[in-house]
Amino acid sequence: MKAAILIATLMSPLAVAGQCNMNTGFTQADYKVTTDTITKKQHTESTFTLWRTPHQVAKQNPQFIELWQELRNQQIRPIRYFQEAQHGIEYQPSEVQGKQDWSSKYQLVSDKLLASMTHQKSTGEGCELTEYYTKQQGESKIELSWLANQKLLKSIRISTPSYSREIVLTASNHNQQEVQAQFAKWDSYQTTDYADIGDNESDPFLAKMINQGFVEHGASGFYDAQGNQLQGSHKHHH
Repeated sequence: MKAAILIATLMSPLAVAGQCNMNTGFTQADYKVTTDTITKKQHTESTFTLWRTPHQVAKQNPQFIELWQELRNQQIRPIRYFQEAQHGIEYQPSEVQGKQDWSSKYQLVSDKLLASMTHQKSTGEGCELTEYYTKQQGESKIELSWLANQKLLKSIRISTPSYSREIVLTASNHNQQEVQAQFAKWDSYQTTDYADIGDNESDPFLAKMINQGFVEHGASGFYDAQGNQLQGSHKHHH
């Protein structure tokens, strides 16, 4: 069965519709996030940048950077960097709760979520080949567009009758030197192992980070297969 599907995929005209020659293993992609709570008439906007090399991905928020390294044994090592302080906190893969899905970090949407969605249409070709998907889950609707040959999220909108959140790609490039330079810059920051933080509470930087509640096991700005934002282990129930 699988072989037949594979052959069908290889033979499909979409797969041949102009390959993408960009160096897509190196990516800088800017995103805008818009959240609307319809009942409270609340509207918020924020931005982040996704940076990728073949085995590293980083999500750069205004306050901090979440960087994930794909290790050989399918484990993922997270590092959280604070730009202002030029300091990082390194976690061991074992310190991260829950199953880590590399595709959800690298692409912002997991392969599993994409596979569970309904394909609506395709437009463009080559690097601009865009696939459109939708999925309905109870009251939640997910609408997604995806630059298939760049493995890059173009937009995702998650909506219910009372709430919507949309992430839209605003700019991207595949300049290998710029991307590598950015990762090298973060790599030059001083880092502390998460496990050692308890011994270092006198360090003003770490004390501040702990007080801000940033230092959590597996705290993440990423999304699970349901499109929910993944939180750390400290769940705040209202």
